[in-house]
Amino acid sequence: GTRGNDLFLAKPRLIPVHRIRKIDPLLTPTGKKLQDGTRAVARQITTDILPGIAAAAGGTSAREKITEELPTLVPKIGSRIFSALTKQTQKNLEQLRGDIANPSRIPERITKQTADLATEAKNVFLETPEGLAGPKYKVVGKGQGYEIREYDGYTVASTSMSMVGEPYSMDDITSGGAAFNALAAYLFGANDEGKSMEMTTPVSTTSAGEMRFYLKNDGVTTDSPYPNPLTEEDDSFNEKGAVKIVEVPPARLAVARFTGFVTEGEVARQKDALLSSLAADGVEIDVPHGAVVPHVVFQYNPPYTIPIVRRNEVAVPVVAPDDKAALEKEWGEAEDEASKHGLADDLAPSDVSDE
Repeated sequence: GTRGNDLFLAKPRLIPVHRIRKIDPLLTPTGKKLQDGTRAVARQITTDILPGIAAAAGGTSAREKITEELPTLVPKIGSRIFSALTKQTQKNLEQLRGDIANPSRIPERITKQTADLATEAKNVFLETPEGLAGPKYKVVGKGQGYEIREYDGYTVASTSMSMVGEPYSMDDITSGGAAFNALAAYLFGANDEGKSMEMTTPVSTTSAGEMRFYLKNDGVTTDSPYPNPLTEEDDSFNEKGAVKIVEVPPARLAVARFTGFVTEGEVARQKDALLSSLAADGVEIDVPHGAVVPHVVFQYNPPYTIPIVRRNEVAVPVVAPDDKAALEKEWGEAEDEASKHGLADDLAPSDVSDE
């Protein structure tokens, strides 16, 4: 009996710090990336997700907001999803009739479906999913933890995640899910042509509270290459879930990548780190002086991708070197003009009058 008790009373043997082997230097690049992803997910869960769940469970404001919006939001999103499912059912029936009329095409179709399923299975573990189109860009510069990209203009289907004048949060799962479903329904046939389009990547969320799906151009050169979203004439429908087609102009963005879950807290941390790196490198943000810096979040993966390998990005607009030089020249000319008119030397160019 006493030997059994001795096992519990024995003091733990301390291992000197210098004898502990650090695992980080032993990891391959892939292993290091997985380790960083695991740490990021753990941080997001403990810092953002669990406190958010506790706050939601203890408060009533979120429940009241959902209850208030359901009568107008659910019928709209529900009608879109039902329309998309109807279109998909019709498409499947047409495919079945075609198979009956021409059985020789069945093996080819089954081979393609098998390949598509294999790609989807791979995407569970891929940082960037395969087989999905996205907006074109080129990398024109790199810094510590970020890169500078020049995007071509492109077209998106967009919907609002909040009512006009209301703030939104990346942690608002209800609004985010409704927005995603509305856009997915548009892609899968809830449009005036009943056309089913390809799923694309990334899903974009702007700091203004808009969710966007990139629209792939299949080479159609007409004035309106994309079908129009379905609309409701009932005024009781709110703007959340209303889909519109938007042209995104060419842009120069500084982009930082992160993994795990996209929470409000994580986006804020990643954006702050990005802005600090840009400031240290002398990269100028393309916003008016004193204005809030807008951002866009890119999410590349389907929901079933394991969190530690997900590819997420936060991006902010930056000034091209040529534009910065031109702007500095303009400021210098404004200062010279101010001196000629005897204005105070400490006036900023924005304070100089044209008179």
